[in-house]
Amino acid sequence: MIGVIERVKNNVLLKCSTLNDNVISTTIVNHIDEAIYHFCESLATIINDYNSEYTESKLREDVGEIIKLPIIKKVKRKLFIDSLALQITNDSFAEDYYYNKVTIDDIKNNYINELNNNINSNQLNMSENLDLTEVFEKLRDYVYESVIKNLKENVFIDEGVKKLIDDSKNELEKIIIDLNNELQNKYLDILIEELKEDINVEKQIEEEKEEQKEIEEGENIMELGRELFDVKDYGTDTVEEPSTFDKYDDMTLFNKVLLSLNTKEERLLRKENKLQQKRAEVDRALESINKNIEANVERENKLTQRKVKLGEREIELNSKLSEAEVIFLNMKPLINGLNKIKESDERKGE
Repeated sequence: MIGVIERVKNNVLLKCSTLNDNVISTTIVNHIDEAIYHFCESLATIINDYNSEYTESKLREDVGEIIKLPIIKKVKRKLFIDSLALQITNDSFAEDYYYNKVTIDDIKNNYINELNNNINSNQLNMSENLDLTEVFEKLRDYVYESVIKNLKENVFIDEGVKKLIDDSKNELEKIIIDLNNELQNKYLDILIEELKEDINVEKQIEEEKEEQKEIEEGENIMELGRELFDVKDYGTDTVEEPSTFDKYDDMTLFNKVLLSLNTKEERLLRKENKLQQKRAEVDRALESINKNIEANVERENKLTQRKVKLGEREIELNSKLSEAEVIFLNMKPLINGLNKIKESDERKGE
């Protein structure tokens, strides 16, 4: 029973962790990219007639650098802090279910409230919210100080930009909060799915109890059989007490003893097969985890290599830029001299 509960706990924990990783690496990134695209498209439309320096592509690049990574880190930290409460909630409901304290319907009705109560209890003494005010204040500073620094006196542009920033912040906040709520429902689905996969556990327990009962009955038969075949001291008078097996002949008793031995051996063999199956499941889970670890390490190595290449490329570009600046500085006196010669020739021609 304990082994079944621990296996369910580990499966739920692994699936919830994988879900969080996918949300951070894919879902959140897609939502942020979409929000940046719409924001920059609207901003470029507002300033199109006044500031041609900040094109839509440049705005997307700058805005992405300002808000993308901070928002991803915020969501990642939020999920990490809530992960302990999530594990406590899942483990508690799994144990209560297998000990017949709650039903599937009870879990469905109470899971979200219990999870939020555990999150609010703040077991890690850490906090993180999904408020994006601080992130968008940095975006606001960038827009006002760089993009529309000379257009602040234009009331229409000022109001339009202010409304655009506020609307983008509120929209992205709502998306992330809704996503967090959706995640909680997916956590519940994962737990229910794992519990339903082991829905026959009660039947297995009853079968084990029945097997144990049969084994005990077989042991009782063997014990009485040994008493039946004990050597008696016929030198003394004894008073024979009625035996439970008086109603059986010798062959019947022999068959019962043999049957009890076979039954016990079969039960032990079935238990051994079940243990081997569980061991194989654990091995497969460990193999999957090791593959994920290897994949993450490989991905990290590729990112490191890419970062190194980008660093080398940056150094190369800086070097070329320095060379171009040197060439330009050397050409500047030559250009000035040519201009003076040209002016002198023009005067002589006059």
